[in-house]
Amino acid sequence: MLLNIQVKRPDGTKLFKRNGQSYVYHVVSSEYLPEKKYNRETKKCIGKLLSGADDMMNPNDNFELYYPDMIKSVQVLSEAPKISDTVKAGSFIALKHIAKSEGLLEILRSIYGDANTAKLLDLLCFVITDESAVFSHYEAFIRNHLMSGNNIMSDVQISRFLCTIISDNNINELLREWNKAHTSTQIVYIGYDSTNFNCESDLSICEFGSAKDDKTKPQVNLAVAVSHKDTTPLDYELYPGSIVDMSECEFMLQRMQDYGYSDIGFLFDRGYYTKDNICFLDDKKYNFIMMADENTIFIRSLISDLSETLRHDASLFLIGHEVSGITVLRELYNKDRFFHVYYDDVRASYARRQLNNKIAGLKEALDQRVGKRLRRNASLDAYQNFFELKISEHTEYKNNKEEKYRILDGYCLREKEIRSLMDRYGFFCIVSSREESCYDVLETYRGRDNIEKFFRSIKWGMDVKALGVHSEKALAGKIHVLFLAGILRNRLLRASCAIKQQTRNKRSFTVPGIIDQLEMIECTRSPQKLYRRRYALTAKQKTIFESLGITEDELDQEISAFNMRVQKIL
Repeated sequence: MLLNIQVKRPDGTKLFKRNGQSYVYHVVSSEYLPEKKYNRETKKCIGKLLSGADDMMNPNDNFELYYPDMIKSVQVLSEAPKISDTVKAGSFIALKHIAKSEGLLEILRSIYGDANTAKLLDLLCFVITDESAVFSHYEAFIRNHLMSGNNIMSDVQISRFLCTIISDNNINELLREWNKAHTSTQIVYIGYDSTNFNCESDLSICEFGSAKDDKTKPQVNLAVAVSHKDTTPLDYELYPGSIVDMSECEFMLQRMQDYGYSDIGFLFDRGYYTKDNICFLDDKKYNFIMMADENTIFIRSLISDLSETLRHDASLFLIGHEVSGITVLRELYNKDRFFHVYYDDVRASYARRQLNNKIAGLKEALDQRVGKRLRRNASLDAYQNFFELKISEHTEYKNNKEEKYRILDGYCLREKEIRSLMDRYGFFCIVSSREESCYDVLETYRGRDNIEKFFRSIKWGMDVKALGVHSEKALAGKIHVLFLAGILRNRLLRASCAIKQQTRNKRSFTVPGIIDQLEMIECTRSPQKLYRRRYALTAKQKTIFESLGITEDELDQEISAFNMRVQKIL
């Protein structure tokens, strides 16, 4: 029966008796059969008549389908519970398991305590699963998800949590403990880079600098150090938007050494290839691997000397990297360095094809201008890089006024310059402070791509392109949450790569694809107010759990633990 309520029997319904009980039927449709001369009716049972009554009945679920207005008039709906009747369990359980297996959960509990760690873990689950760092959506999200805590924070409570619980002391202690767990006696290369975020708030740390997105707004810079081996984020630092990268890098590098790394090296992109930076690394005796700037005279000359050898010596081809490479020792800034020069013929061919297409497009545009006047303020820089333009100056008189103008008479291709440019395509150079093979250096440097993945993870995987905070404490707390979320999401990324290699399914097992699969694992509340799984895991969900080291028993244990916590809320 529908909530065990009573309603008046609707007009037009029919009664049928069975086993001494009168059942009420709604006529869905009626069709007249001429050959049999009667109507054939399609009926649905909508409940049963009350004993001893002619017009009152107990409705069933079908009644609401055909007579919704009558139900509304008599049914009193109970207030919705704070937790939905069906909650998504997979993502939360996977992320909690990752935090535990990576050793992060134990560190969080030692610093923040059990209650605040539970709140923090729920925030991390929201940021990664919902792919958003806008905490005003948090309450709606957590209502239908498993959670660690036993209360649901509002956006105001979250703001207070970020400002008070996540203090500078707690942040520094966590970074120390986290790096202590990753120190090694072997050399550890750490990728270092920085990015910036626009911020509209009037914060002292937000200053105008070299913004990558919106130059009209102040920014805050974020520097991050990431292990090249497994992409694990190790350390981060916030600093004002006007400070140049290397100025802050000096403090960051010193701090990494203070964490206890016995043999440490750093990976830099070509933006750090300057005399001051390299000399600073020498003074501190830091090992480094750095992409060199191919536009400098020294590197151009080095590439020119080795170009023919790299193009034609088959013994220099590096299997696995699909490039040719050679290592030479040269002096730079009064010290011998190891220069590893590489040639990628595929990359060179692609660059040449792009250049040829660009030149063809410019040539077509020039053909349409030959013999015609040029606009007074016409910019020809894009053409003059590849063409020598023949322009004549002319004068004419209109209304007793002298007017000067230019005409494009013709052009010719700068073949020597273009050939020189094409000859440099496909080459790149990496400089290192210690002697290693060109194969190993390239293998290590390519691990630096992990830091770009981390920044993409924050900016796009968590939708943080601008920081919506109104105090420096809230800013520090939010960045701390994003850093911790980046650690957990990085583990999902490693699982994604492993599964894609194992299954050759690159479509279903991206990080968003994994999260979608985990979100399908749900548990429903029974009449006894206990949440239980109703469906078995799919093949894809089992593959994800196996890659992360999660068993079905652990899944069910977490749901049972959630039942114990949630009783205080329901």
